[in-house]
Amino acid sequence: MAYPSNYYTKAQEIIDKRRFDNSVTIEKRTRELRREIPEIGDIDRKLSGTIDVLAKIILSRNSDAREKIERLKNENLALQDRMRTLLKSNGYPEDYLDPIFTCKKCCDTGIGEHGRCSCYNDVLKMIASRELSKSLPMGLTCFESFDLSLYSDQPKAELKNKSPRDIMKQNYDFCVSYAEDFLVPGESIFMTGGTGLGKTHLSLSVAKKVIEKNYSVVYGSVPDLLRRIENAHFNKTEDDAEVMNTLKECDLLLLDDLGAEFESQFYVSCLYELINTRLNYGRPTIVNTNLTGTELKKRYADRIVSRLYSMKTLVFSGDDIRMKLKTRR
Repeated sequence: MAYPSNYYTKAQEIIDKRRFDNSVTIEKRTRELRREIPEIGDIDRKLSGTIDVLAKIILSRNSDAREKIERLKNENLALQDRMRTLLKSNGYPEDYLDPIFTCKKCCDTGIGEHGRCSCYNDVLKMIASRELSKSLPMGLTCFESFDLSLYSDQPKAELKNKSPRDIMKQNYDFCVSYAEDFLVPGESIFMTGGTGLGKTHLSLSVAKKVIEKNYSVVYGSVPDLLRRIENAHFNKTEDDAEVMNTLKECDLLLLDDLGAEFESQFYVSCLYELINTRLNYGRPTIVNTNLTGTELKKRYADRIVSRLYSMKTLVFSGDDIRMKLKTRR
């Protein structure tokens, strides 16, 4: 998958910073132990000088070079054993001074055996998802600010004698568990209900928790995302394959306000391709709509409606809480 050149620059900067930060951690630990356990400082200096000693042996070309190299190797192993013994006897892990790597496969270089390491590709995916979600209003929503008292506690016959608050408590609890146990591949969610019932609030609360776990998340209203795909495809404002692939491959995709987009065959085709691909690969997706089941069937082909209802469906109930919040103020 191709990305803009600046994405690769940013990715390399992130990986380089990981390597630098890890090396700084080891340097701090080494300085700390040199003060606390002087013998460790002596051993570390001897081990650090090994390369110079080895170079001198090789360059000397003496007949006993092999013997000296073998002796140097054994001395180093003995020093390393002594280092581990000292660390353990002083309450430190034996590997306390070993190099730290965020990715052990590439040792934080970003380069694997067969080209770019998977960690490098993960960073690229994260950058792409952030670029697509720049408008994500994360500061406005979290589970803690979701107020169930805004929903009526009066049972209703159409809700099988449950109250809107009961229904919303179930939806809230499901979303909290979903965010806590989030995995890829994983389940997708279809949120349906009237305007102002908290669909966006709960889906963004899920997104916030998932981002904290270092998964890549893309959020956008369906109209905005489809317009972006359309502009990329027809006006070449950016690589349309890149935009579509980012939407298909991010760990969690939030499609807000389904049904608010302009009706066109191009949009319908993009929607189906996107939703169908993500569900086929088990990539978690949250879709929100204000449309009823009847309205969905009138607007979209059966294949799209079928895919939507194959997700975990959460029906939102109650009165427009935005209006209630306005009256409270």
